[in-house]
Amino acid sequence: MPMKATIMVVDDDKSLRKGLSMTLGDRYRVVTAENASQALACYASEQPDVVLLDVGLPEMDGVAVLEKLKQNDADAAIIMVTAVEDVKTIVRAVKKGAYDYLVKPIDSQELLLTIHNALENQVLKNQIKSIQQPRVEKYQFDLIGQNQKIKAIVDIARKASASQDTPVLITGESGVGKSVLAKATHYNSDRPGPFVTVNCGAIAKDLVESELFGYTRGAFTGARADGKKGRFEEAAGGTLFLDEIGAMPLSAQVKLLSVLEDRTFFKVGGNREISLSARIIAATNSDLEKAIEQGTFRSDLFFRLNVVRLDLPALRHRPEDIIPLVRHFLDQYNQKFNKHFEEIADDAQAFALEYPWPGNVRELRNSIERIVLVETDNRLTLNHFRNLGMLDANPPTTPNAPAAAGDLDYNEVTKNLIQDALQKTHGNVTEAARLMNMPPHKLRYRIKKYGLGTGRK
Repeated sequence: MPMKATIMVVDDDKSLRKGLSMTLGDRYRVVTAENASQALACYASEQPDVVLLDVGLPEMDGVAVLEKLKQNDADAAIIMVTAVEDVKTIVRAVKKGAYDYLVKPIDSQELLLTIHNALENQVLKNQIKSIQQPRVEKYQFDLIGQNQKIKAIVDIARKASASQDTPVLITGESGVGKSVLAKATHYNSDRPGPFVTVNCGAIAKDLVESELFGYTRGAFTGARADGKKGRFEEAAGGTLFLDEIGAMPLSAQVKLLSVLEDRTFFKVGGNREISLSARIIAATNSDLEKAIEQGTFRSDLFFRLNVVRLDLPALRHRPEDIIPLVRHFLDQYNQKFNKHFEEIADDAQAFALEYPWPGNVRELRNSIERIVLVETDNRLTLNHFRNLGMLDANPPTTPNAPAAAGDLDYNEVTKNLIQDALQKTHGNVTEAARLMNMPPHKLRYRIKKYGLGTGRK
């Protein structure tokens, strides 16, 4: 026999508590509290599925109790009960997270229906959580990298994930992992909700506003008869990720700024104000400051988006992350394709560290995916990269990037890498070995082989 749901009734009127207990007792397990302190203690011990909370409590008003309950359990299903249908109080309660409200005297059928709907809503929330959990595990901050600058960025992103209304701007070259960082920020928050992506550069200029804000019936020629929700509404309670924000038309930039300032918006053709309840994360690989000088991006929108700024470095500037990322992608695609790449040969490590990766992490991931899919070995070697044409491609270099790997000499590359590691660690072989992801005894052998000194007496 399934366990009954628990309903907690909080009201200072003893007769009302008794009446509600009798009405609900046949269907649910009922617990009661007569004031705020009892309600908080009872909720902690009983963990009820739904709370019926009176607004007019003696020692602390019901909305304040609602806020405290929500602080301890953001998913608490709370139905407010009020003696007078005071619109301001009801709106305040809903903004604090109340599921619904009932007006005294309470109609028993309305009461049962509201509780039934609240319980169904809780079931739906739990189903969404079960769907999202694998995504939470997939988008862990720890997977992004161990580079010191990356660690600092991740630390800021963790803090930003706790705020639902603070905009975040992520910048960096194509392929550095802007969308991965955005999803990690989203899925590691207390109330993730939906993650909705809009590629601002992929939407026709005259459709941007209707895509973002939605439209009402008859808003324009060809508008659907029943109207349409915009991406802001779809992302309610979650995150709206505005990718390639630099490509957004100026007319849409004006409206986006207004939404960020007022936290409200209107559908195209609509006159009903809608509250914004989504976190905004924007990303770009373009130079927005330069775009402002050229008149293609609004400075006021830039300053509003630039509250939390996360500048992701290119992969070539974080070499200590390259081999761990190779290992991560090998594990990922071994599982996906049922392969067994267990080792990385020294020449493959040297190539991966020397290659400039113009496509950044995306290029690295795609390269490993293709190698694991096509090859049959259990050891990643330089030849696998050669089979992809990467040694002959002579990829474009950028300032401070390593030379192209077309004429790669393994011994010379290894020697240079060891010298660089020893220089960074001031001749500490153990630390240099850690940087190069190899056992210290192997590094000592290579130091002797190439006639290198550690710089220590």
